[in-house]
Amino acid sequence: MALNIQKEPLENHHVKLIVEADPADWEKAKKQAARKIAKQVKIPGFRPGRAPYKVVLKHVGEGAIIEEGLEILVDELYPRLLEEAEISPYGPGKLVEISTFDPPVMEFDVPLAPVVELGDYKSIRLPYEPPEVSDDEVEEILEDLRKRNATSESVNRPAEEGDIVYMRVSARRLDIEDEDEAILYSGQFSSARIGEENSAAERQFFPGFSQHLLGVSPEEEKTFTHTYPDDYEDEDLRGAEVEFKVLVTNVQTYQLPELDDEFAKEVSDFETLDALRADIRQALEQNAQQEYQQAYGEEVLQKLIEDSTLHYPPEALEDQKEQVIANLKQRLAQDGLSLESYRQFLGQSDEEFEAQVAEAAENGLQRELVLAEVAQAEKIEPDADTFNRTSTALLQSLISDMTPKQVRDLQKGDLIPRLLSSLAADMTLSRALEYLSTIARGEPWPPEAEEASPQAETADADAEDAAGEEEPAASEAIATNETPTPAAESATEPTTQESEAE
Repeated sequence: MALNIQKEPLENHHVKLIVEADPADWEKAKKQAARKIAKQVKIPGFRPGRAPYKVVLKHVGEGAIIEEGLEILVDELYPRLLEEAEISPYGPGKLVEISTFDPPVMEFDVPLAPVVELGDYKSIRLPYEPPEVSDDEVEEILEDLRKRNATSESVNRPAEEGDIVYMRVSARRLDIEDEDEAILYSGQFSSARIGEENSAAERQFFPGFSQHLLGVSPEEEKTFTHTYPDDYEDEDLRGAEVEFKVLVTNVQTYQLPELDDEFAKEVSDFETLDALRADIRQALEQNAQQEYQQAYGEEVLQKLIEDSTLHYPPEALEDQKEQVIANLKQRLAQDGLSLESYRQFLGQSDEEFEAQVAEAAENGLQRELVLAEVAQAEKIEPDADTFNRTSTALLQSLISDMTPKQVRDLQKGDLIPRLLSSLAADMTLSRALEYLSTIARGEPWPPEAEEASPQAETADADAEDAAGEEEPAASEAIATNETPTPAAESATEPTTQESEAE
């Protein structure tokens, strides 16, 4: 017989379900409860579990049987209730109220599974203009290679333009009378290449610092003052007048190698400088293409999110917040840091941290829900070859340090299926993003030659990174959270409030 169900939508993507239990089901549940209690409680004159219902009722009281009977009734009734009410739950519902016990009339509050109403993603078009690599960018890389292969030699003469100077620096503020508070540095070791804008000393003290070292010889000391501008990045030093005392400990010449074919042979596997230049350009173009493609894909996705309507319960967002924090802790642990020390370093208040986590969680949840809906609508699946290659690398990495017994134990559990399922879900979302980017460029799907698809290359690289490469730096962990929405594994199991159930 069908259940007598009243269904009422609630705010925050929940639904209220009021159901009246069948009297026969309720009597059956109470008898099962009595047998269960009889096995747990010693009743004089009866073996465990053999006492009649009325004897158990008299021995433990009606309240105990009702409490136990409700648990049995709800466990049997709740899955049927969801099915007959045609409810797709996000997670377990909550037994809110029992208005009567003869038979029980129960009220449940159930969070609903997320629902996504996609915008017209097939009509989204955004200009696709990959950046070009300039000659200056190539030369900048070559210049960096020259610097890394430069030679130096100590000299006993006054420092000249281009020399490397090693020094001890002391500094005090002239606008503060207290000597202890005025001291900024006391014998601080530093170095600078005179004329180089981004040297260690230029970054640590102030731009142009190295010019004050011209003409100073080893073991000589020079004193000079500097007034920081009112818009200086360090607010504490804005407008401050500071006296610097610099003791030069060493002066070295700095010789850059000639930029020719011999240099190319020394720093690479190429025979000519032109071949090295071409390789640098190709690498820069690939990096620029991948970065642009990733940004382009996210722009398309954000447009679709704005055009779509999403409904999800607060529980989904809370689960996503927990996952954001868990991912952050894991990445920090790889760097030997705790969440507390990380927050202290950033100087974040509780409110600032919670706001950052909430924003990342909401963005991540909406991103995953929309991509998953696109994948379902377009029947998108991971590329089989990429999945096989990536999953093999993942499993090899997982068992690389295990003993044969540990590998056998691993195979008996459910960790491997869960890892492969998670990998497949991640790759499906990446491929859905590739699909959106392809359509937004006005190109056909699937691409005629997927090997040439920049988005496909990026998706494959991302998937392989997930199989064994290092995760993003801790400072990026919150913003890059991409963990799939937690599955509602116990969605058909309600929670109860004991005080109300009694």
